[in-house]
Amino acid sequence: MIHFEGLEKSYHGKIVLKNISGRINRGEKIGLIRGNGIGKTTLARLLIGEDVPDSGTIKYASPLPNIIYLPQYPVFMPGISLYEELYQTILKYSNSKENLDTLVKKSLNQAGLEKTLWEHEAEKLSGGEKTKLMLCKVLIRDFDLLLLDEPTNHLDMESSAWLEKTIRKLNKTVLIISHNRHLLDSVVDKIWELTSRGLKIYKGNYSAYKAQKKIELKNAVKEYEKQKLRIKHLRQTINKKKNWLVSAHKVAGQNDFYRGKAKKQAVVVKAKEKELERLEKNRVEKPSRAVLPAFEIINKNIINEKLPPIIIKANNLSKKYGDQLVFQNVSFNLNRDDKVALIGSNGAGKTTLLKVICGIDKDYQGSLILNPSLKVGYFSQEFEGLNTQNTVLDNVITQDIALNEVRLLLASLLFKKNDVFKPIAGLSMGEKCRVAFAKLVLSGANLLVLDEPTNYLDIVSKEKIEEVLEDFGGSVLFVSHDRYLVKRIANKVMKLEKGHLKYFNGDYDYYLEKSRKEQKADETGIEQTKLSDHILRLECDLAYLGSRLNERLNEHEKEYLNEEFLAKAKELNDYRKLWR
Repeated sequence: MIHFEGLEKSYHGKIVLKNISGRINRGEKIGLIRGNGIGKTTLARLLIGEDVPDSGTIKYASPLPNIIYLPQYPVFMPGISLYEELYQTILKYSNSKENLDTLVKKSLNQAGLEKTLWEHEAEKLSGGEKTKLMLCKVLIRDFDLLLLDEPTNHLDMESSAWLEKTIRKLNKTVLIISHNRHLLDSVVDKIWELTSRGLKIYKGNYSAYKAQKKIELKNAVKEYEKQKLRIKHLRQTINKKKNWLVSAHKVAGQNDFYRGKAKKQAVVVKAKEKELERLEKNRVEKPSRAVLPAFEIINKNIINEKLPPIIIKANNLSKKYGDQLVFQNVSFNLNRDDKVALIGSNGAGKTTLLKVICGIDKDYQGSLILNPSLKVGYFSQEFEGLNTQNTVLDNVITQDIALNEVRLLLASLLFKKNDVFKPIAGLSMGEKCRVAFAKLVLSGANLLVLDEPTNYLDIVSKEKIEEVLEDFGGSVLFVSHDRYLVKRIANKVMKLEKGHLKYFNGDYDYYLEKSRKEQKADETGIEQTKLSDHILRLECDLAYLGSRLNERLNEHEKEYLNEEFLAKAKELNDYRKLWR
């Protein structure tokens, strides 16, 4: 479909892309990944013709493919409603014979855009609502290649799940730029890794890519050590033979035999020197090993603390903004060492609940008891705790922890060498996020309350944050739409939905299974416990009927029991479908 070779692009003298080559084949679903600022969006703009490469070629299959690009930040015409925006798109592009009004409503409902929003001005929608509207506009059209740039930005978990399901069903070619690992695991069959050295291609989804990278690193280390050993051996051999030659020349004098022997050794030395020169020229670069967060440093201020089994008790918490109810009758206990994910749709009140727990918002009803020994550290999306005039190191350093230990933690969060002396004011949002997180971890807090800690972060940074959270010995309560993070860190899940809190005493997989069963119960009107009892009773009935059918029976009895057996088997099969 598209073949590109040797692409290069610079802006204001700064090289963004260099020697980028690859191919997009029909039917592929590709994930384009790597760090922020590496040039992923630039490559996308080159491929769709919105920008021109400084050098290199892009060839398109004939007929020219119809490419649709969904940018990170959708823009809509001022004054146009959400409904009208989609209506005009369908009117212009759709070939469906279905009623236009029906198509618009159907599309908006599938995307989870509620009817109350339909007359709102599209330009004034939230980030997540804008993304969903843009996706509706894209998916209603016919195309050969769909290029999505960070499509899950601002989307909550349910909306992200809807997007994944939609992309999986598409029998089209899709290229996705994303830091969302769950999305990349769920929908892509190829990973493109964009680096400063070029584009590397890996078959499979994100998990397959990770496995291949692990093997790649292992092989690179082996090759580096092998070459290092060979260079050391060559240097020793050359020095040894040169010393021998100096002695041999002195001893040989006019003796032709010894002079000939020395001459041969000189040839050997020259050959060894050439081999060494070749190895030095093509030296294998030392693979960079990730700095792992040290457990002792992360937990230095909390390691000997003793807390009771329950550290927070919340009973019938309710919160309003004027007449608008945010949540009501919220009750839960937070246990020592728990790592709890607080999930829910955008606007459900998750941030408000965190602020109530941290004592930032005191205007609420109900009872909230925090253990007196609890030290709460709050991570907000605005990073208010950072002094923008100071450096990374100045913001994080603390009297209780040695400088080298602070720098080791910063290195594990990708601030290495002189990076620690960068002023906060000049950092990207992702870098500020990592500084704020490091400061919080070293603050001595034994409860971390985190509001979207992986927002603004690329994949590598997200995984560094997760490594620290895994090693943290205190309790964690965090809000996140990042299912990869929730799955890796949380041992309990709380869901805030329509003003009410549901508590799941298990990890994210447990939450999914429990939610699925509850949904089935709602659809069928049968509780899961009753469903389980029905299945057990039918299995017992079938076992009994099976044993009866093995007895010596007359034709009438056999026919009657056989009919009953088949009826029960069908009923059991139907109930099992509801259970799955």
